[in-house]
Amino acid sequence: TGADDETLANGEVLEPSSQPGSGAMDVQAGIGYSRFLSTSTTLDASAVYTLRGEHGGFTVGDRLDLGVAVARRLSGEARSHSGWTLFGELLAVVLIKDEAGSALNPNSGGTILFASPGVRYRFENGVAVSLSPSIPVTQDWNGAQIETALKVSLVVSFNW
Repeated sequence: TGADDETLANGEVLEPSSQPGSGAMDVQAGIGYSRFLSTSTTLDASAVYTLRGEHGGFTVGDRLDLGVAVARRLSGEARSHSGWTLFGELLAVVLIKDEAGSALNPNSGGTILFASPGVRYRFENGVAVSLSPSIPVTQDWNGAQIETALKVSLVVSFNW
């Protein structure tokens, strides 16, 4: 849920959509699909829907994430334990408008499409490190909103 009472330096409370958390309970449901295209290439697809809860008369808009990725193992087969992998992903994020009471916020919601090339190294012990910039291909925001210039992800994962 996260904090929903952060303030500016002058003591003014941030608007609900700018808070670190909404103060509401959100629910996510998703599905994923993976398949080997060859012994060193995989195809992955996923869809995740986030249903946002209401708190204090405000609801952050629901969210839909749709992704498809291809990964190519550079050393050994995709099923082997250690080695380098290159991957590329397309991710569409659809944000529904925020709602205050019964009024929709015209400066919220929209769609963004990211292209994300990346690299991963997986160690023998099941630890993997991935680095990937996410570059906005298109941004179609409702009203006045800040555009995303670039996102960078550094992920450490543990598999057992």
